[in-house]
Amino acid sequence: MRYRVIHVTKYIYEVPAMLCHNLMFQIPQDLPFQAVEDYTCEISPKPSFEADRSDFFGNRYRYFSVERMHKMLTVTSKSTLELVAPAWESADPKATMHWELVVEWLHSTAASSEIRQFYLESHHVQFIDGIREYALKSFLPGRPIMEAMLDLNTRIFKDFAFTPGFTDISTPLEKVFEHKKGVCQDFAHFSLACLRSLGLSARYVSGYIETFPPPGKPKLVGSDASHAWIALYIPGLEWVEFDATNNLLVGDKHIRVAVGRDFSDVTPLKGIVFAGKEQEMKVSVDVQALDEEEVDS
Repeated sequence: MRYRVIHVTKYIYEVPAMLCHNLMFQIPQDLPFQAVEDYTCEISPKPSFEADRSDFFGNRYRYFSVERMHKMLTVTSKSTLELVAPAWESADPKATMHWELVVEWLHSTAASSEIRQFYLESHHVQFIDGIREYALKSFLPGRPIMEAMLDLNTRIFKDFAFTPGFTDISTPLEKVFEHKKGVCQDFAHFSLACLRSLGLSARYVSGYIETFPPPGKPKLVGSDASHAWIALYIPGLEWVEFDATNNLLVGDKHIRVAVGRDFSDVTPLKGIVFAGKEQEMKVSVDVQALDEEEVDS
């Protein structure tokens, strides 16, 4: 599958801003199942300084500053990528290690610190009351880890309602769990809390997925959105990705941008601005599947 992604972020200031410093996590990477054919980024007004860097988790990000008066900041990222089915799609869930053995391995010196860091709590992923008990309904004694994770994925999909506007990124996980409502970031954080409460290593994945309009309705420009899901470490398969929002074992329709402990590590665009009064943020995302002719044109 080939895709073109256009991600536009606009900050509109009530009064002109004098200065802003920003970190942008919107740069996809080459991976065994993802090849980046092209990536461009346009920033208006033109930054006074910009540089591409890599973070602790190996993500590429862009730092930039605008050091003059501006009424609006616009960041446009454009990517063209080719995806293939990841190796884990052909794995037999019943043939994976029992999850208790994975926990035992993770908490030994045999597992690297790079993997082990992802079984700890983080800013958005806390071991709230009832979370471990919820997870254990899927992670039964002696159950293969991938089979248990697929069951947990399905339960979250069925138990929780996708409800845009009910939460924002500051909403505590307790509220999401109590009301069984939220969006993809909430479901990813909830999944991570379930897994880490058991001592398993799981990380947050940010990126995109193509969405489809209702039957008979045209797809609106900008109607897609940033997406989030999780990756669970399974010995023999390594980081295997699951999307509770759509009840999917992730395949060739998810475009990966960055990984971290939770959303705060890989926020698509964040920064500090020196301005008075209010500001408004508008985000538009388009994910388009391409055929050979479209890619070559």
